[in-house]
Amino acid sequence: MEPAASDVTTARSVPPQSAVRIDARAAHIPELDGVRGAAIALVMALHFVNNAIAPTNLVERAAVKITNYGLWGVDLFFVLSGFLITGILVDSKSAPGYFRNFFVRRALRIFPLYYGVLLVLLVLVPASALLAIDPELLEVRGLSGWLWPYLTNVYLGPQTSFSIPYVSHFWSLAIEEHFYLVWPFVIWCLPNRSAMRVCVALGLLALALRVGFSAAAPDQLYAMVLTPCRIDTLAAGAWFALFARTEPRLATARAMVLAKASGAAILALSAWHIVLPAGEALVLPLRTTALAVFCGAMIYGASYNHTLTWLRAGLRLGWLRQLGKYSYGLYVFHGMVAYGMYRYDMSTYFSGLTSVHTLGATLQIACGVGTSYALAFASFHLFESPFLSLKRRFENKDRSALAQRARRITAGAAT
Repeated sequence: MEPAASDVTTARSVPPQSAVRIDARAAHIPELDGVRGAAIALVMALHFVNNAIAPTNLVERAAVKITNYGLWGVDLFFVLSGFLITGILVDSKSAPGYFRNFFVRRALRIFPLYYGVLLVLLVLVPASALLAIDPELLEVRGLSGWLWPYLTNVYLGPQTSFSIPYVSHFWSLAIEEHFYLVWPFVIWCLPNRSAMRVCVALGLLALALRVGFSAAAPDQLYAMVLTPCRIDTLAAGAWFALFARTEPRLATARAMVLAKASGAAILALSAWHIVLPAGEALVLPLRTTALAVFCGAMIYGASYNHTLTWLRAGLRLGWLRQLGKYSYGLYVFHGMVAYGMYRYDMSTYFSGLTSVHTLGATLQIACGVGTSYALAFASFHLFESPFLSLKRRFENKDRSALAQRARRITAGAAT
């Protein structure tokens, strides 16, 4: 999934004494590359550790247990997308070509790799070759009617497991695309404060739907994968982006209050779930909403609160930003690599390389992550870059909205 990786034109907050320099190219927020890197690292930890390693000792069991929370990386991606996309839309609202520029730039970022992969799997590779590689690849072709129009999540909703070989993880990209399709019209039609109220309403709707589906259909995936059930994460990011532009003098302090409150709620709900697991139909949906608010507050802090030096320094780490740069390719390829390693029973292969199981497991993880990174790197530079270079033809030429908003947010940070 790719939350506007190269569309980040959000102005940074600066210390009160600093002069504000308005330049869309210089307005890139490097910390958000780190957020993107952290999100994809969490998701890969889920698939290459939690889902792939059969633990044999205390260290491995701890690693598997901890990486179960890698699913939160998906929530982090959603919140980041809501934050960035809403900022882009609000800042370009008065510019000519509002809809055209947004939709073309999103298409240039998302469509080539996604549809390129589908074209290879569903059209170009002969069925006999797929059969020789893995017979389950033929099952993907039977579901092409769901994959082409970004309806993977709709197909998975009534299922009891992620049952599409190799490409089940595209459910989250489907949610992103649904958001991209509708949200520009919401921002165009509504003033910021009204849009903030819509964000709150969507959050409450998603929470209610998750609770309902978790209680009525606990074995099915509705609550996890349907767009209305997950829209609160995107709405949380959108709310913070709107708040930063509507109440810049209040946003920093209130974001930190929300971060502390939602963080405490996450801890309390997690403890409740451990003690009373029977209440998970209520507790887990509530925790997901609290997580969305927490992520939104921290993303806001990383973008605009210059006092959070520890957070911003961590998100500026080179390796984390490097993961963020290739996060879309990593997202697309890592799920396929993980499933392929499972099908070829690579855990047995790596366990046989050494008598130390932990070392074999480490090699297995390194192989999965390394292969995914190599594919993402090659894809970005050899295939995606020509499409990305076309995005400059659809940039917002009107910088006045950016300048005006940067002055408001900077003034708010200085207060």
